[in-house]
Amino acid sequence: MATHAPGSAPLVLARNVIHLDPAPAVFEAMREGWARQQSARFLKPSTIDPRVRLIERLEEFTGLYPWQWTPADGEAFIAHLRSGDKPIQMSTARTYEVTIGLFLEYLLDARYGWVHACSERFGEVPQQVFHEGNSVLHTVEYEGDPRRRPLDYDEIQALFDAADALPGKIRGQGRKGALCALRDAAVLKTIYAYGTRRTEPSRLDLVDMRRSRRAPQFGRFGSAMVRFGKSQKGSPPKRRTVLLIPEMDWVVDVLDQYVTEIRPQFSPGRHPALWMTERVGRLSPRSINDAFVAAREGRWPRRGSRPPLSPPQLDHARDRVRLSGPVRTGKCRSFARSHHGYLHGGLERVPQQAAGSFDEEPTGRRLGRDLVIKKMGYQWQLRQLMAERQMFQTSDLVPLLAERGVTLSREQVYRLVTQPPQRMSMDTLVALCDILQCTPNDLIKPEVVNTQVRKVAGGDADPTPITPRRAVIRRPGQP
Repeated sequence: MATHAPGSAPLVLARNVIHLDPAPAVFEAMREGWARQQSARFLKPSTIDPRVRLIERLEEFTGLYPWQWTPADGEAFIAHLRSGDKPIQMSTARTYEVTIGLFLEYLLDARYGWVHACSERFGEVPQQVFHEGNSVLHTVEYEGDPRRRPLDYDEIQALFDAADALPGKIRGQGRKGALCALRDAAVLKTIYAYGTRRTEPSRLDLVDMRRSRRAPQFGRFGSAMVRFGKSQKGSPPKRRTVLLIPEMDWVVDVLDQYVTEIRPQFSPGRHPALWMTERVGRLSPRSINDAFVAAREGRWPRRGSRPPLSPPQLDHARDRVRLSGPVRTGKCRSFARSHHGYLHGGLERVPQQAAGSFDEEPTGRRLGRDLVIKKMGYQWQLRQLMAERQMFQTSDLVPLLAERGVTLSREQVYRLVTQPPQRMSMDTLVALCDILQCTPNDLIKPEVVNTQVRKVAGGDADPTPITPRRAVIRRPGQP
């Protein structure tokens, strides 16, 4: 029996089916096969889906199918995207051309059989539409907007001071969210001090902050174990250890204050995450991006007064690549690259987009009084009620529920009996009450899991508000 590569034509085209209009069916099979091929390489859906959508856009623009595309069609598509009110950038055009080239390369690969399928059905075969004469060449490392630049030292200091001022402004206005603003200020300082991307700190656990035997003076914050670094070419997330350098020693006080004073107020329990949300979850990269925006708007409230950044990246600011003492030269450079996430011989990194905003704190104000937080749960009594009525098989409920218009499989009924349901329709609840001759209160018994007293974030309700530790940005050579 012949074996076929993932995404090949025989696997996605049914040979015993004759289509009245074969062209759309073949095009759909091509897209499905290409998605399978990329999935077999462990590429992420966030990579595969935009690529497939781009191929659909090209087909919609030209009104032709891939086996009919010519170089003129590709050139017209890029020219169309460069026109209008929002033309695409050069880097975007190059990405589009590379993606279309990858799709056509997949179709032209003899291992997938698309050339034979197109020739047999349509008398035409695909061809590459972009070549050296009509495509953007990748000649420089950074292709972004030249107006973007890292923040200078004064701008970094002003940004962090603006983030530190947000909790006080929120308290003064009697609004919620001061606790989250304290957390966000600490997140932004940590991103800058350790030089991480915004996704990396969101996935940090408390145990990932570790001591460094090369810098014992920093205590438990001497290094950060990044376990969810940026992956490449279908590889899993990269791991690396980021060392804290002496120029960033001020972040030790910031993190110590967050871990000992701020984080416990989120009532994390056993949650491992370093950066917590008010709903006892893990802070998302989007929330980190919002935190940066909130601090930026506090520093530059008017668009015309902002520096030409959209937005800047904290971990690539000017002194972020400046390493300490013996690490700067000699054989220690490879150690620095491996521990700071650099891929190439140089220690420079390409500026990217940065991160940051604060979510609102969910607790309400009660006129200066502490807010009592109760975490509620419930006991599901269905199994006990069935046993009292001599019903010992979960399958006994299947026909009884069906008689009352509720159709559930045996597996669904088993889960309904053995596990507390998180969501249940009123029809099912009413049917169970009728079968067991009970009330909803007999089936569900509320209980208090734990009770906590949390200080509210606004106004005079908090007699001792937390003052965030200030970042002290030092220029090269400054003690």
